[in-house]
Amino acid sequence: MRNFLKVLTVSMMLVSAMFAQEKTAQQKPAQAEPEAQSPADVRFSADMLDKSIDPCNDFYAYACSKWLARNPIPADRSSWGRFNELQQRGEYIVRDILEKAAVDRPGRSANEQKIGDYYSSCMDETAVEKAGTKPLEHDFDSIAAIRSKEELPKEIVRLHREGTGALFDFDSGADFKNASQIIAQVDQGGLGMPDRDYYFKDDPKSVELRKKYVEHVAKMFVLLGDDEAKAAAEAKVVMDIETGLAKGALDQTSRRDPQKVYHKLTNAELTALSPSFNWSTYFAGVGAPRFDSLNVAEPEFVKNMQAVLSAHSLDDWKTYLRWHAVHASAAILPVAFVNESFDFYGKTMTGAKELRPRWKRCVGYTNGNLGELVGQVYVQQTFGAEGKERTLALVGALEKALGEDIKALPWMGADTKTQALAKLQAITNRIGYPDKWRDYSTLQIVRGAAMGNSQRSNQHDVERRLNKIGKPLDKRDWPYPPMTVNASYDPTQNNITFPAGILQPPFYDNRADDAMNFGAIGVVIGHELTHGFDDQGSQFDAQGNLRDWWTASDKKQFEDRTGCIKDQYGSFVAVDDLKLNGKLTLGENTADNGGMRIAYMAMLNTFAGKEPAPADGLSAEQRFFLGFANVWCGSYTDALSRMLVTIDPHSPPKNRVNGTISNMPEFRQAYHCPANAPMVNQNACRVW
Repeated sequence: MRNFLKVLTVSMMLVSAMFAQEKTAQQKPAQAEPEAQSPADVRFSADMLDKSIDPCNDFYAYACSKWLARNPIPADRSSWGRFNELQQRGEYIVRDILEKAAVDRPGRSANEQKIGDYYSSCMDETAVEKAGTKPLEHDFDSIAAIRSKEELPKEIVRLHREGTGALFDFDSGADFKNASQIIAQVDQGGLGMPDRDYYFKDDPKSVELRKKYVEHVAKMFVLLGDDEAKAAAEAKVVMDIETGLAKGALDQTSRRDPQKVYHKLTNAELTALSPSFNWSTYFAGVGAPRFDSLNVAEPEFVKNMQAVLSAHSLDDWKTYLRWHAVHASAAILPVAFVNESFDFYGKTMTGAKELRPRWKRCVGYTNGNLGELVGQVYVQQTFGAEGKERTLALVGALEKALGEDIKALPWMGADTKTQALAKLQAITNRIGYPDKWRDYSTLQIVRGAAMGNSQRSNQHDVERRLNKIGKPLDKRDWPYPPMTVNASYDPTQNNITFPAGILQPPFYDNRADDAMNFGAIGVVIGHELTHGFDDQGSQFDAQGNLRDWWTASDKKQFEDRTGCIKDQYGSFVAVDDLKLNGKLTLGENTADNGGMRIAYMAMLNTFAGKEPAPADGLSAEQRFFLGFANVWCGSYTDALSRMLVTIDPHSPPKNRVNGTISNMPEFRQAYHCPANAPMVNQNACRVW
């Protein structure tokens, strides 16, 4: 299961295989992933600039083309960029932590035992191969024993508790209209492809992708021991059920509107949407505390689920559940399953050419399941209290600049400004690492039991999240571990999160000048603060409640200005003939533009009227914009580019860089660009 409200926890960047990097021509063949670089190796240098390119014509190319030429996408990746460099440094640090913890020695702490044995079990390929699919036999036996569709809720319970997504999602989260309380949430789910649109697009590439998905499902059934004819029939059943479920699902763009994913219903009202599914049995079995009402994010999905349940036989549902059980566990099954899963989800879906080394995958799995245990050691080695203090000072400077900006806005009236300033004042900051670490004391990790460790970890996390239902919101809970290269704003909590993982070069460098730091991490901080006032965040008040606090005239002005950004970015081509979805990417683009503006203001406030001396022949203003562009250098495969156009709310880096600076008259002044230069937007968009 997952938290469906992650769509509203507006993160600055993605750090998975789907991380949004711009597609560029590769001037070298794909290579093995490079070794981790030290902070000194990734610091900005004027030698990185391609001075054969006029920055007023293509600033992204001016700042990044040399880096791109020297850093082609590795064979085991579908993207590579400055974020990946930083993420990789973290992977090496974490590997060292886990390898030391994996040594079974006297005096090893309980936490060391857990993270060490989890990692060691994942790395033990011999044991995984020897076990084969035996660790999944209890799943398959339980599925096979279902005697009627009335028993499906009990089986969905068992699979959900193990971390297998099937039929729908169930989780906890803040009540949009009373954000201080945590309530239960039912949401759409149960699909094997990334988004509902993958089941319905009729362009040739999408049609071919569906065909390959069905082939992949069939191959996985063959690996489970079914003959090819039976496997092909089973794959068709899976596709039919998932297509049926997808018909009731909302698309990614619609899900960005919080009004469309908040429907507080009583348990009886939920039951009326799909009476053939025994929700009482499910809620009691999954371990949720008693509740009388919940958020049903997409009622039409639940209503449609009833029709899909009725349309397929019990045997069809057993096939569907069997598929999702093996799909969810493929990463820690024998190599034949790993390779087949990678062939579709890696090669076909994202364009990666090779599987990542096992140690990097196991580092990722350990971080995913035991992140705050690993994070405690990571923070001690990389961040500490001093790093938190420096970052808080930067945040304070950005908050001050945003307040000044709001007060000076010519288009916003006094009443709305009062509300906006109150919301800004109420934003809280989570920096570096949690003040309260998660408790893993009841979680059992057994050396040599990779699958069991994964399932028990999932169950432990499911119980942790569901136990929040009916309790007050705890803002000390973090959305991800501290080694994550990420940053986010949560509108229901009205807070920003900056883990230790991103507070390092090239984002923040204590050896860099203020201009570079404000252009890099400063814009990131400004971006997250601005999310409180983008097309989504602006619908939540200072307490995190979904409430309209705007006057009608100010709201109209706001929508006109964000409409300019939607149209601007919607004209950019992402890959081939695919243009960006200006509405899907609106929040991130608005935050980029607002974040840059307030970071620039904060920098000037820091200078206090005293212009720093040029460095490397570059003024402070020029270095500010280079600090921003520098962190976005990167590329990704055509296949990944096509996927991201459908599912990613972020624009590709070239568009993020050039689109944002083209709206800044300060950029034109800093680089002395003529009025008709490509990097000067003749109809510049501005919200903040």
